[in-house]
Amino acid sequence: MPQPPFLGVVERIRRERKGAKVPSFDPLNGNEGARYLFLLEAPGPKAVARDIVSFDNPDQTAKNLRSQLEKAGIQRSDIALWNVVPWYLGNAEGTKIRGAMSPDVKQGVSYLRAVIESMPRLEFIVLVGGAARLAHIHLSQFSKVRILSCHHPSPKVQNTVLGAFDENVAVFKFMRAESRES
Repeated sequence: MPQPPFLGVVERIRRERKGAKVPSFDPLNGNEGARYLFLLEAPGPKAVARDIVSFDNPDQTAKNLRSQLEKAGIQRSDIALWNVVPWYLGNAEGTKIRGAMSPDVKQGVSYLRAVIESMPRLEFIVLVGGAARLAHIHLSQFSKVRILSCHHPSPKVQNTVLGAFDENVAVFKFMRAESRES
């Protein structure tokens, strides 16, 4: 049985970026069959430890995103969740992540074309947070899919940007309302 395209992308990155920690897609999500691709910045320590990018990971960022999606009525089967920079950017101990910079984003985006081309139902790409928004110009060069953005669901952003939670929910509700299959 052939492997799903997303797993092929993950394996390719791991091969090409020897030794890079690249968590995979959550098999409980819609992935290749999804309508919405959510792109965060880079995997955090919990995603690396579990080897999966998921809003089920045991951290507050994941819990916040799950809560926002649920409040907006977004079904798990309609999403794929990954990172603009799909490899870990932190220290060797796996305890502290550094922010993605433009060169990181440019390298990471080079792998996104295969992900996007593997999603025949894809309608929206959501860039989650400021670092992910650095990918917009690159994605606009090869994707005709509508690109939206929202606040990062991290506690730092959610606790310091007034209304961030509700603004994210509003973006997700708008996306769902504008979907072909809504």
